[in-house]
Amino acid sequence: MQLELTKAGVLPVAIHDGNLDEIEGLFGGFQRSNRRMTLFAKLKEYVAALRNADIRGLLIVDGSFVMSCIDEPEDIDVVLVLAADWDLKEELRPFQYNLVSKRDVKRNFPIEVLPALAGSDAERKWTEYFQQINVKWYEPHGFESGSKKGLVRIAL
Repeated sequence: MQLELTKAGVLPVAIHDGNLDEIEGLFGGFQRSNRRMTLFAKLKEYVAALRNADIRGLLIVDGSFVMSCIDEPEDIDVVLVLAADWDLKEELRPFQYNLVSKRDVKRNFPIEVLPALAGSDAERKWTEYFQQINVKWYEPHGFESGSKKGLVRIAL
């Protein structure tokens, strides 16, 4: 199934399964600057690092990056959905820890990561939160109060 944007430049409200090629096609191209291209390259690098570190789960891509009407998003927000049986007390190797730590990811990538276990309250809270369109985009882009958007989920 191909991802398609609404007239407003967002995905219909839902969590859509997609892949990196679809994300690049919709959100990773040149607009007013190469900012989206740069962000997408870092997202691709982050996904590759997660896969190489054998961190399995899902990545839900959200925030203003998944709004094509925003020419220059500051960063990419993601919810890193780890397997429900992920042992939060298990000691991770440094290269793995650096990919799930909010602080370390932000330092190495322009990505705001929010880890959550699959099916948890945290996963539900973050996906509901990021479906809301930030109030700062209402007036400049004609969104009504309480507007929502869809998100993209990719498998790791």
